[in-house]
Formats: sequence, C-alpha cells, structure tokens
Amino acid sequence: KQWYQRRVAITAGRKKCVFTIDPATARDLDDACSVEEIGDGLYEIGVHIADVSHFVYPGTVVDDIARERTTSVYLVQRVIPMLPRKLCELLCSLNPGVDRFSFSVIWKMKKDGTVLSTKFGKSLINSCCKLHYEHAQDMIEEPDRDFEEGYLPEIHNSFTHRDLSKKINILHSIAKILRKQRKESGAISIQQCKIKFSLNKENSMPSGLGSYKSKESNKLIEEFMLKANVSVAEKLIEHYPDNAIIRRHSGPKENVLKETKKVLERMGIEMDTTSSKMMQEALNLLQHAPNQPTSVGLVVASLLAKCMSLATYHSSGEFDSPTDYFHYGLSMELYTHFTSPIRRYPDLIAHRQLQAILEGKKIGPMDFDEVSELAELSSQKKYASKLASDKSGELFLWLFLREQIAMHEPASVVDIGSESIDVLVLRYGVQVRIWRDYIGENIEFQAKEKHWAHITWPAEGDKKKCSKRYELLDNVVVIMKAGKQLFKINGALPRPDSTDELHVPNLEGFASEDV
Repeated sequence: KQWYQRRVAITAGRKKCVFTIDPATARDLDDACSVEEIGDGLYEIGVHIADVSHFVYPGTVVDDIARERTTSVYLVQRVIPMLPRKLCELLCSLNPGVDRFSFSVIWKMKKDGTVLSTKFGKSLINSCCKLHYEHAQDMIEEPDRDFEEGYLPEIHNSFTHRDLSKKINILHSIAKILRKQRKESGAISIQQCKIKFSLNKENSMPSGLGSYKSKESNKLIEEFMLKANVSVAEKLIEHYPDNAIIRRHSGPKENVLKETKKVLERMGIEMDTTSSKMMQEALNLLQHAPNQPTSVGLVVASLLAKCMSLATYHSSGEFDSPTDYFHYGLSMELYTHFTSPIRRYPDLIAHRQLQAILEGKKIGPMDFDEVSELAELSSQKKYASKLASDKSGELFLWLFLREQIAMHEPASVVDIGSESIDVLVLRYGVQVRIWRDYIGENIEFQAKEKHWAHITWPAEGDKKKCSKRYELLDNVVVIMKAGKQLFKINGALPRPDSTDELHVPNLEGFASEDV
C-alpha cells in the first residue's frame, strides 16, 4: 500500500491531465506528458515513461529474451517486438482511461525553459487521451478551435479538448525555446525525406507511396524526450560514474566527410565542417537562401547524412574523461536513453540504475563489465535493426514499382560516372542510378566523370535528333522501374523534347535526431 501511495503522490493519479501524442498507427505507448501552471510564471512539466522494470525482473525468461534482442525491429509491414505483446501493448503501454505504472521525470520550469528543480520517481498515471500527432498539430495551429464531435479520440477523467489544447500550446511554446537553444549550442539537424507506404489491408502489400512530414507536434515531443534523457543521464553519472549506461556519438567519419567535401566543391558549394554548429549553419544558409531550389538543401543533407557515424551505447567507465561522453549530433555533453524501455533494452538498464539511486544504493544493479558488454551488444543489434528496416523499405519500394508501368519523379543529379548518372529522388530520399543502356537505344553518352554528361537522342518518329547536358545538382525527371532482380530499381531519363514536366516538391523530412 505504501509504494502504491508513493506512486500516486508523484503524479496525483487521475487528477492530473496526462496525455500521449504518437503516430496514428502506434500500439505501444512509451511516453506521456503533463504540464501544470503552479504560479509566479512557473510550470511543473512531467515526462512519464512506461515502467517496464515493474514487470520485467532481471534473471527472468522475459528479461533474458529482451536482453538478447535488445531492441524491437520495425519493418514496413510489421514490428518484431523486444517484449511480449501483452506487455508492450497492454500492461506497460500508457493506454488512455486506465491506471498505468510509470517512471516520471518532473521539472519545475520557467516559461523560457530554465529548469529550477528536477525530481524523479516511480508514479501512477491515468492518461486522459491518446492523441495522434495530427490532433496535436491541429491544436497548435488552431488553439481556440471547437473540434467537431468524433474528430478527437475519447477524452477521459472529465478533461476537455480545451484543457488539452491549452496544455499542448504551453508545451509547444517552451519546446520551441528549448529547440532554439539546442541549435545555438551546435546541435545538427539533417533534414531528410523518408518514404512512407500505404498497405493493402488484405495482403499487406504496398498500395501507395508518400513521405513523412515532421511538424511542430513531432518536435514538441522530441524536445521533452531529449530533456528527460539528459536529466536521467546527469543523475546516473552523478551516482554511478563508472558504470552508467550512456549514449555517445563520435560525429562524422573523417574519410567519408573529406570525400563529401570534394563532391560539394564540385557542386560549387563551400561548407565549413569543423564542428556540428558550423555545419548546421552552412546547411541552414543553403536551405533558406533566396531563390535557392529546395533540391539543393535536400541533396546536401543526403550527402552529409552518409558521413555520420552511428551513435553507440557505452558504460561511462570506458572513458578517461567526461569530455569523451560527448554526443556530436545533439551537441550534448552527456546523453542516455530512458524514454523507450518497451522497445530498447538500454532504456530498461537506465530505469534500473535510476531506481537503485532513488533507493539509496551506492552500488548499481550492474557492474562495469556487464553494462559494457550489454552496451556493445545493444549497439550491434541497433545497427542490425536499422539495416533490416532500411532493407524492408527498399523491398517494398521494389514491390510497389513492380506493379507499376513506370513512375516519373522529380530528382536531382548527385553523381556522374563514365557510363551512368546518379540521381536523388527528391520526394522519397532514394538514390537511383541511371545506366546509359536504360536511357534509350542508339543514344550517344559522353561524360567527364564527377562533372557532366552529354546525352544525344536519335531522331525517332516525328521527333528530331536532340541532346542535353547534365551537371551536378541539375533537376531532372527520373523514370523509375522495378528491375528483374530483387531490390533492383532501374532509372531512365526522358527525352528533352518529351512532355514530362518537372515539378520540384517543397518537402520537409524527419530530422535525424537521436531520441
């Protein structure tokens, strides 16, 4: 009874307006938010994370399997969960209208994002609503809107859509300040387009393509998850400096970055890559320069993304100096993962370490060797799951194209070979190689590698002989077709005298943040 009352005391049970904001397709709800005005221009802001550690104990069969998997794997048509579905979708998931155990990070904060105090604790929440990002975005764009009946999900615990709208807009205003502060400190946000599939409900085959859009509602959640992860990391290092679980990003791969700078120079683009801040400032100038095509920023972002190493997990005792904990992409001195224990095992380690601290234990639940070993395994499995996810996207794109005669898409030239032209498909962030053999019969293909290609098409029917020169960053139309080989996508260029029109989309993709 005492531990239950302590949980209720942290978050006031059903009395507090707690809610989740997730994609429409989400089934495992890891995180919820709350905000209360407490007077004198101050707010109490809470991030409440599913308390997986309450259900999954070390040494149990469930923990052993989760420890071996270390991560959920997200494919286009399915998720391979780290935990049993009964846990990740029911018992642990912060579903609306039911009491759920959570682990909370609660700040007393000024409206400018300044933190006056931080507290941690095991808690009990009763989420009043499962909002989608689209719902939250509508509330941000139209704070005073009276939503028609049935548009929003059911709202529990006597709260109303006006309560939710007010709280979401408070969080949004603070999140904007936090994001601005991160950017000023050097965080790099590489905007990339990411492909999204519509699936046939009967056979899960792709029936349509689109691209993800990152809106203010996405960024709101992102900022407070980052804030919670940093707060927990600081607490872990303070008490367990030798074996805290941390997330580290070493920055760009120098050899790849060096080659990318050469490519950018051939494109006529000078970029200072001496730090993440300088890189971000240069990218901002490119993306927002007057009369600059959207495609230039997308191409440069795609090239820079390939330079970045992947962030990795570590035990803090692996490093001689705290400066080695640095997370390059987020420009943070210290970082960990705490906010997704349903789908990431390192987060569960962080939960157990934080609980040990709150219980006053001077020695953590895992020693240095165990944390270091699990950190390395988690990094390896994280990389493998990313490869699987990427390959799944490539496969479904091929499956979709296989059912089409051809797709005509706006693209931009990113490389030129002796026999080929590489283009970035702007709407989906996919790179396609156009071999001379696929452009047409009896064409003449002349090229200066890495610089330009000159293609001449023969007379054909009532069309006369024509030619065109292609250079880096030129906007083109690419004709995409599925090849006979699995994953293989063939690209072709239309004749310059064809009726294909070029419309370069104005696109915004998800930032490559490490939340």
